[in-house]
Amino acid sequence: MDKAESTKELRLDRPLRAGTALDADALDRRAFASRVTEVLRRITPDEGLVVSVEGPWGSGKTSVLAMVEELLKAEPDGERPLVVHFNPWLIGDRDALLRQFLASIAKAVRLTDHAKEGKRVAKELKTYSKAFDVLKLIPGAEPWASIVKSVVESVGDATGAAAEHKTPDVEARKDALEKALRKFPQRIVVLLDDLDRLYPAEAYEMVRIVKAVGDLPNVGYVLAWDEKYVSAALERLNVPFAVSYLDKVVQVRLPIPPLSFQQRMALMNQGLQRLPPEALVAHFPNGDDRLASLFHAGQRELVEQPRDVVRLFDVVAAIEPGLRGEVHLADMLGLATLMTKAPAVYDLLCRTPQAFVGRRPGASASFDKPLEVIQSFADERNKAIDSYPYAKGVREVVHWLFPQTAKADDAFSLDRVVFLEGHLAHPERLQVALHLSARPGDLSLVRVRQYLFEPAKRGEIAAALQQDNCIDFIEQLGNMAEGLGTEVGVDAASLAKDIARLIDTQPFVRRASERHDVFVMRADRVAERAIGQLAKRLDEAEAGALAEHILCDPHALSMAAALAATSFMAEDGDPEDGLKVPADARNRALSAYAGNVEGTAKTGELFAKVSPGFALWVLTRLMPERCKAVFKAVQHWEPSLDTFVEAMLRHSFDSNNGQTYRLPKEREHLENYVALEELKTLALERLKDESMTYPLRAAWRAIVEEKSIYGKDGTLARR
Repeated sequence: MDKAESTKELRLDRPLRAGTALDADALDRRAFASRVTEVLRRITPDEGLVVSVEGPWGSGKTSVLAMVEELLKAEPDGERPLVVHFNPWLIGDRDALLRQFLASIAKAVRLTDHAKEGKRVAKELKTYSKAFDVLKLIPGAEPWASIVKSVVESVGDATGAAAEHKTPDVEARKDALEKALRKFPQRIVVLLDDLDRLYPAEAYEMVRIVKAVGDLPNVGYVLAWDEKYVSAALERLNVPFAVSYLDKVVQVRLPIPPLSFQQRMALMNQGLQRLPPEALVAHFPNGDDRLASLFHAGQRELVEQPRDVVRLFDVVAAIEPGLRGEVHLADMLGLATLMTKAPAVYDLLCRTPQAFVGRRPGASASFDKPLEVIQSFADERNKAIDSYPYAKGVREVVHWLFPQTAKADDAFSLDRVVFLEGHLAHPERLQVALHLSARPGDLSLVRVRQYLFEPAKRGEIAAALQQDNCIDFIEQLGNMAEGLGTEVGVDAASLAKDIARLIDTQPFVRRASERHDVFVMRADRVAERAIGQLAKRLDEAEAGALAEHILCDPHALSMAAALAATSFMAEDGDPEDGLKVPADARNRALSAYAGNVEGTAKTGELFAKVSPGFALWVLTRLMPERCKAVFKAVQHWEPSLDTFVEAMLRHSFDSNNGQTYRLPKEREHLENYVALEELKTLALERLKDESMTYPLRAAWRAIVEEKSIYGKDGTLARR
């Protein structure tokens, strides 16, 4: 950036200041400010002038006044006016407005190099004020004698001469003041800012003051205000024809030019550059044009004024650190746009997120179709959106953030919602965003990336997983690894081995034992898919070696069982998909697997795995000769066989009553471990224990009754 560009840096956090305003003008407002100064040349010793600089709150009126002042002070000697500042918003007292207003003018006049003329003007201001002791300046206004008197006395010109004016001859006093002003060798330009920040009564009072003194010769006024606000304030105070009233006060009304498309884009780019460098790092694939896409999809209509951009990026700066790497930066900008420009829509999003994404984030899956849910909330969404004058832009931003709302409204939609790309429209990303950071129970995309690329942190990350997010964590590991492409280096074999071990840790075991949702996939199946995605990065020999390693790993028993089933039990797995153990490694791998099952049985750790029942069923089908030894170890550890029976007799799971228990069709697979009659005998004995509860009682009953029984309450299930 060269020097000229650096001096024009947008100062989004504060208005420009006289002295540096013209150099810092990044919105090309100099030409407009020059037009204002040209108009002010109409001020002559014979007449004054009132000019208004009009624009909405945050449009840069104060910065324009700073440019006007700078241009006025740069005029040549003999033409340069006296500039007086007055900001009524800083007064804070309605009764003090006139007093401070006149005091500001009088003080500025007295401090000029024109001492003689200045004192004369100050004196006439004072004597002119005496007339208000008995006469009102404006119809309907209270007598201002005491106010005007305190004005002049506060300037320091209190003399006995002024008190000699006994006759309240307003016209005579005005003539004298005008005569003094005509002889004053400079134009006087009074800059009044922030009139649209006043309370309605104060705004009205200030307008009346300007109306009263606005026709004094050699004096001009530049009023910076939001015309809509001031007009509404006058209407609220029952001033008839409020807009016409302002036309009587102001001779020249100059609206600030609206921001062009290019200026809005420049402001947004400046806002981005204000963020820390870490915020601009790309965390997600396929997101290079997402910021531009949002800007063109409604956001450009909503950043109408410079202050809109200030507020937008103030919010982004506050929420971005907590969402960094969890939600795409463009989606954060979209969310911040709703927070600042459409708070009613944001409030609805917080209260009823399903109105935008089809289900409540974090809730169990529903049979309701997301699009139908979104359509059912159309009235609530439209009411919130249509409450704003710029509803079209708000609606386009909502459609961009939440593509299914566009589909529900029969509008154009890209219809693309990708969890791994940090899209806010994914319910789990929305949950993170609405809490402004990833909570312990949320699935963190940052942690997924760290697990992929920082092996040293895997233990810490695994320890922080919870049963609500652990399955999704494994799924997204595989999805992210696959989405990276082969050009990004990942130690696929090492990662796959760690995933295989991970699923036999807590909280995966708790999730499996406390399963309540028919839609939840088994951890070993999700892990098998993720490992299969990683295996695509390996050649055939490397993949075969990885499969054999996992099958032989004593700390990856559940994943080993899944791999054994996929590799050697065709009916339990598609032989064309996933990771496979080479045929020539079958015997040694299965032998190691059987040894691991037996070893964990002997230590009592077998039933602390995520799928002990499945591991036992794989063993009995592939290595039946090793089952007796395993059963002996189990029985030694737990003579009651409660955990063995509950694990072996688990059958189907349905959404109504949950887990069922029943004897297998192939009884011989169970009898490879123990004779059925022996189990029945033990079952009858165990069922005598009245303290035994479900689901364990359901498992023992299934042996005796040879029926399918729900573990929830012991009712019979259909086969």
